[in-house]
Amino acid sequence: MNISPIANVNFGASIVYKDRYIEDKQDQTTDIIRAHLEEQFGPQIFYYNQLEKEKTLKIAAKHYFFPREAQRTKKKKNVNLPLLKEQGIYSFCERRKNELYTGAQLSNEPEKLKALKKAGINSVVSLVIYQDYEQNAKEAGLNFTDIFDLGNSGLNVFDIRENLIKQLINHPDLYADEDIKGKIAGLKEFVNVLNGKSKDFPPPVYFGCQLGTDRTFLWYQLYQILKDEPQDKPLSPDVVEQLVKYSQEVEECFRW
Repeated sequence: MNISPIANVNFGASIVYKDRYIEDKQDQTTDIIRAHLEEQFGPQIFYYNQLEKEKTLKIAAKHYFFPREAQRTKKKKNVNLPLLKEQGIYSFCERRKNELYTGAQLSNEPEKLKALKKAGINSVVSLVIYQDYEQNAKEAGLNFTDIFDLGNSGLNVFDIRENLIKQLINHPDLYADEDIKGKIAGLKEFVNVLNGKSKDFPPPVYFGCQLGTDRTFLWYQLYQILKDEPQDKPLSPDVVEQLVKYSQEVEECFRW
């Protein structure tokens, strides 16, 4: 008959069992059994259950405690560029892959608007007001706005050659005013839309003027100047200098 080595241990005092020091305490027997099993089967015998529990908790945390994070990291859909090019849209151009595209207005071309939606475009921004453009775009499943309606600002496609740019050059602090109304507010929202930061007009975005050429290029150029500027701080001296050159180019180099 095999007698357990535990039976030969004198309890009631601190002991050394299999080279392990065990203090005299209530669960001394449990510690001796643990030491014996670890010698026979290895220490991992006690960790399998613990690891399984930890794994279960991590899975639960991922799926139940942080569902919104999973939504935020959802992979964006790619725009079907070949399908867009097949439409023969005048002056069509990919400005930022899967995010920003320009070209001529499509107010009276509902089939091309449907193709935009099918290709993955979510929002249309028109630089000029056209009858039926909004209705046809929405019927195609697209979000739509013209710049006049951005923030109810009354922004006009020709404002870039009038007081809007001069205001920003002479008073760069106006860009930091969170309570500002009117055309500067509309311009800031325009930048946000093209940056893909608008909830109402999410990317990918398609925008343009009548032919998608001169005025579209000018507004895209202005966007390029402002796209990285914080909207809660005055315009930097470098950006003001760029706006001065931009204003001169608008007046001197482009035919309207």
